[in-house]
Amino acid sequence: TELTNEHLSKLVICEAIINETLRLYPTAPSIVRRCIHEHTIGTDNQLHIPVGTCIITHSYILHRRSDLWPRPLEFDYTRWLRDPKTDLKPKLAHPFAYLPFAAGSHNCIGQNFALLEVRIMLAMFVQQCDFKLVPGQKIVPDVKITLRTKYGLLANITKRQT
Repeated sequence: TELTNEHLSKLVICEAIINETLRLYPTAPSIVRRCIHEHTIGTDNQLHIPVGTCIITHSYILHRRSDLWPRPLEFDYTRWLRDPKTDLKPKLAHPFAYLPFAAGSHNCIGQNFALLEVRIMLAMFVQQCDFKLVPGQKIVPDVKITLRTKYGLLANITKRQT
């Protein structure tokens, strides 16, 4: 079956799996920004940030904080499913708890295209193929500019029998 926009909008579990994958394994695990205006932050104005300060946010760590995510190390795509009664998206513990593409006016310009592309690819792969990880692999994240596996990730992919 050929995928259409209507099909893609109904792939809620696919979307939830992508969100959970990006939570645990963000492609860009760090976000770097330089302060262009002086700021003082904190409940008692205890942190002064001068102009030119480099600020680094580690989304890889942020997405694993137990105060923001119940069972933070567990892959649980259901945390992203809409409420069946209200159809509302789940409310995050903090508006900036999930940053796979950064946030604000300088977030990733290709975010919507990337999410559409991965939804299409995942739907097509799952529809046509079976995947099995090769057993006995050491799966270790390797944090560089982008996140990858240190030793690669081997899988056996076979055409799905119809």
